[in-house]
Amino acid sequence: MPSIKEITTKCKAGQIQESYELAKAGLEQLPNDPWTQRAMGWALYYLIKNDTDSANYQSLIAHLDELNALDQLAIPYDNMLFESVLFKIAGYVKTHILPTSIDSPTKLSAIFSKLRKYNFDASRGYSFLLQSFIKCDAWLEMADFLDWWNLGKLTAEDYTLFQMKNGKTIMSVAERAFIAKSKALLRLNDLGRIEEFLPQMDDLVEKHPEMTYPGYFYGRMLLTLGDTRDEALRVILPFARKKATEFWVWQLISDVFTHEPDKQLACLLRAVNCKTPENFLGKVRIKLAAIYIQRNQLDRAKYQIDKVTQCYLSHGWHLPYEIESWIHQPWINTVAPNDSAPIDYMAITNAILCVGTEEAVAIVTYVDPNSHKVTLIYGRKKRTSQKLRFRVGLGAVLKINYITETEENLRVLSAGQTRFPTNLDYAKVVEGTVIKRTDKNFAFLKTDNGDFYISPNLVRKHNLIDKETINSLIVLDYNKKKESWEWICVSIKK
Repeated sequence: MPSIKEITTKCKAGQIQESYELAKAGLEQLPNDPWTQRAMGWALYYLIKNDTDSANYQSLIAHLDELNALDQLAIPYDNMLFESVLFKIAGYVKTHILPTSIDSPTKLSAIFSKLRKYNFDASRGYSFLLQSFIKCDAWLEMADFLDWWNLGKLTAEDYTLFQMKNGKTIMSVAERAFIAKSKALLRLNDLGRIEEFLPQMDDLVEKHPEMTYPGYFYGRMLLTLGDTRDEALRVILPFARKKATEFWVWQLISDVFTHEPDKQLACLLRAVNCKTPENFLGKVRIKLAAIYIQRNQLDRAKYQIDKVTQCYLSHGWHLPYEIESWIHQPWINTVAPNDSAPIDYMAITNAILCVGTEEAVAIVTYVDPNSHKVTLIYGRKKRTSQKLRFRVGLGAVLKINYITETEENLRVLSAGQTRFPTNLDYAKVVEGTVIKRTDKNFAFLKTDNGDFYISPNLVRKHNLIDKETINSLIVLDYNKKKESWEWICVSIKK
């Protein structure tokens, strides 16, 4: 019987067909012998190499069938053979199967059918196979292929950006693979598989914030699980609140409000005003231009059209058909571009983020002079420390919208000045007499309902003296030293 060394030596010397015939003769004599099958496997590898080098698709399929018939071969023991075959198949797909060719889906399906019985380990060849297949993202079996490939087998190298010779970087294999699976599942509209895939996407988005597009497709899949606009918002908002600075979040939410023009416009405006490279914003600006044209706000449409045109031409890209159409219309040269926003898009979009949140009146009881974090009392024995987007002083009365992230942690999504209501059980306005000793820098406010502590800061700020009458906003706040809740004065009016 021919040995593996004898077969590979002849193949390397160019005697591939002779080696194949020799291995085939040995296999006919001992069809179930593992070593005889291994010799045949290596002869087939060199034939497959020839097939891929010469782009002989029919011969490649025939030889893969023969390899599949070798039932004594196993990946743990024949890993080198299978790894070599994977590299050749991946190279063939990468070089000879083009996404635009009419016969590419049939060829991909045939090759996939020869591979899917195997359970390959993570390897460079296996990753190369993935990289080659996912370029054909319109292939109808892409979701099945990626389920078989198993994205849990991505290596650390698969998550690194690819650096081109000209210095530009392209997406990692991992990012492209997750996007390809998202697109495939969205195309199939398979809600069960989408729901099953979401935890993987959630984990990817959380661990790899540097990836731009997976979050967008994650959001798209979330939206498919919502049957109505309200349901869609309920599903997407928790994720959107975490990623509110990303343009694609607002691009995504704009699709929810197709029947509410101002909200849709506000979302698109917020999208283009996120800190995002211009080359990502083409589709958003085209949507904005279309809305402005519909509203006959041609100067604003002109600004968006100009931005897309400048960006695409600077990259050497073909202009989108909408832009091509608009730039040839008579009005385009009669108006000056206007980049102003016709609505308060931040107020509208912040209100969208607050849908379904809890609302409360909060009183500021402490302002950290270094971090500018403020302590808020927002309910009876409810206290939190937050950094707001604007400066406030001690005793400020705010209306806040918040979400409870954990039992002990909440996040304020919006805050604004409001009038003080008279029905709170954790804050009230009282009148009383200042009690201050000359040897102390603090004081107390004596009222019919008790005595309340006045901090040295308030004493100095208002130059309080003993026995004068004042009004004060008092709040039930937590005293860390005494480990108890106590009423304190937070603002004073003489």
